[in-house]
Amino acid sequence: MSFTVFTTESGDKFRCTQTQADTLEKLKDVIHGGIGTVHGYTATSGRIVPETSDIQFITHFSVARLYERKAAALESLTYDDVAEFAERNEKVSALSHDERVELFEQRKEQELASIQKSLDGDRSDNYRQAHDRCYVRIGKGVKVHFRTYDEKYVDEDGKKRKRKMPELVGGLPVAESIMLDILELNRKVIQKGEYKPVNSGASVLIKNAMHKGLNSRSVGLKTLSLKEDNFDSLVVSRKTFLAEEFENIPDDLFSR
Repeated sequence: MSFTVFTTESGDKFRCTQTQADTLEKLKDVIHGGIGTVHGYTATSGRIVPETSDIQFITHFSVARLYERKAAALESLTYDDVAEFAERNEKVSALSHDERVELFEQRKEQELASIQKSLDGDRSDNYRQAHDRCYVRIGKGVKVHFRTYDEKYVDEDGKKRKRKMPELVGGLPVAESIMLDILELNRKVIQKGEYKPVNSGASVLIKNAMHKGLNSRSVGLKTLSLKEDNFDSLVVSRKTFLAEEFENIPDDLFSR
């Protein structure tokens, strides 16, 4: 298998297979059709048992308007709106009501600040910088996630840390998966999955409850990460893409 070099409209370059390149070009033309469906999509992230679903979604929307709507929904969200989600966990229910409300308000303020950063185009924090290293946008609604590795480094305070870095071949990053920004309309679960148990603190649990409350108000932006081995087919604007059109690059092509 050989790589080809894909150049985005903004001039960014990366390596991918010719099949991936062809698929990206086709997706750029049809992604704005409005409604799509992915069949047999298998989600593995954070799970000990994968979950397989058919997902219907919207592809034509304004991300900026979505963030504005999310900020407005978050402004009006109160602790009482998310209490039923938050207090299912004993770490949260063990706190006093005032402590729960205080954590909620802190997380709400942080979320609003993050949304404003996105609206302002501020990419200065570590999370956004890592995203910019490891992803590239192909067009509205379509991006590529690069193959990555964990680089060890020492921060300015002398602490040892790790950060995600793109794997380079001939000086260029390499496509790992093709990603679509979507608003989910409905989901038919074919095989139910199971999440890994995570020992999160009360603050994180309240943040998760907040996101559930926001998603119930239909303001959640999601991303499909598509590779040839994690779905059956994709239909967008009446065009069908088969899984093999999202060709995986074999691990043995990399030396790391």
